[in-house]
Amino acid sequence: MSLFRREQRQWAPEPIISPFPGVSPIGSNGTPSADSAMRSSAVWACVRLLADTVSMMPLHAYTLREGVRVPIADPPLLLRPSDDATMPDWIYMVMVSALLRGNVYGRVVRRDAQQYPVQIELMNPDDVQVRVDASGALTYATRGGTIPREDVWHMKAYRMPGLRVGLSPIQYAAASINMDAAINAFALGYFLDAPHPSSVLESDQSINQEQARTIKERLIASVNGREPLILGAGLKFNPLSVSPEESQFLATQKFGIASIARIFGVPPEMIAAEAGNSMTYANVEQRGIDFLTYSVQAWLTRIEASLAPLMPGQKHARFDTSVLTRTDIETRIKAGAIAIASKQQTPDEVRAWSDLPPLTDEQKKWLEIVPLTVSPTGLPKALPVAPAADTATEGEPA
Repeated sequence: MSLFRREQRQWAPEPIISPFPGVSPIGSNGTPSADSAMRSSAVWACVRLLADTVSMMPLHAYTLREGVRVPIADPPLLLRPSDDATMPDWIYMVMVSALLRGNVYGRVVRRDAQQYPVQIELMNPDDVQVRVDASGALTYATRGGTIPREDVWHMKAYRMPGLRVGLSPIQYAAASINMDAAINAFALGYFLDAPHPSSVLESDQSINQEQARTIKERLIASVNGREPLILGAGLKFNPLSVSPEESQFLATQKFGIASIARIFGVPPEMIAAEAGNSMTYANVEQRGIDFLTYSVQAWLTRIEASLAPLMPGQKHARFDTSVLTRTDIETRIKAGAIAIASKQQTPDEVRAWSDLPPLTDEQKKWLEIVPLTVSPTGLPKALPVAPAADTATEGEPA
C-alpha cells in the first residue's frame, strides 16, 4: 500500500500498456501526440467531422421480441448520461476520446434498482492508468486512486491481437502525421525565416557598397509607394520566383492532407481536400450513404456494442442513421407509396418519416374514396376516369 501511495504522490499519467515498442502516445520520443496532431487542420477537420456526425444521430433503446427489434422507452442512461452533458455532448466526447486516444473511460456514478448504470461520467483518458493484475484482469487508477473494475466503462477503438487497450488512428499512422507536421514546420520556416531575397538588382557597371545601399533604399522607397520604377546605370530588376523543388512542396502539402483523411477513413473532399479522382455523387442521399457505410458505421457499431452490456435482458441501443440518408421530398413520397402498396408499412408509419401525426378519421375516409396511384413496383397507376358530365342542352334528348 505504501508503494501505491508513493506512486500517487509522483503521479505521471502514462499508460503502462504500451501500444507499440518505441512509439509513445504522448510524443516523448518525437512521434506526435494527439494534442500536437490537432494543430494540423486536417486532423482537426477529420475529428470534428466524425464526432459531429455521430453525435447528431439520435440513440434509442430497443428490445427483441420473437426475433423482431421493437422500440421501447429510452432508459435514463440514453436520456441524460451525465450531470453536465446532454446525450449529443456525451457522444461527442466519446468520439473525441476514441479518435485521439483510442480509448474511452467512463466512471459509473449512479445505478438503478437492478444495479444497471444510469449515469456515466467520462474521464480524461490522459488521467487514467491501465494495469494488469496477477489474475490478468485490467485495473484502472486515476489521481484519486484505484477505481473498481465494475465501475469503469471502457470502450476501445482499434485493437491489435493481444493488446488490452485500444489504439487511435494517430498511433496507427504516427509516421504520416509526423511527416505532415514536418511539412507545416518547413512551410512556416520557409515563408517567415528562410534567408532568401525577394528580388535581385543586376548592373553591368562596377558599384561599391555605399552605392549599392543607396540604390537599395531608393528601390524600396519606390516599390513601397507603388510608384513607377525607373532604373539607370545599367541596372536590371529580376524578381525571384519559387524554384521547381520548392513548388513541389505545395503538392506535398496536398498529399499530407489526403493521407490524414485516409488515416481517419474520411473522404478527402469532405475536409476541403482534393478528392484525387473524378468520382461524383448522384445525389446527397447517396453521398450520405457512402459516408455512413465506409466512414461512420464502424464507430456506431463500437459504441452500440459497448453500451449493450449496460442494459438488461435483450435491451440494446441503436443509432438512428436516417439523418445521413434523408431523401428529397419527391423520392420520400414515392418510397412511402411503394411501402404502403407492398404492405410493408402502414400509412401512419410512412407519415412518421416526415414527423407527421397519424391519419385522422376524416383522412382515412378520404383514402378509401381516392384510390392509390402507385403500384407495389413503384410504377404509377392510371387514375379512374370520373363519370362524364351530362352535357345535353335543354330540349335535346339526354
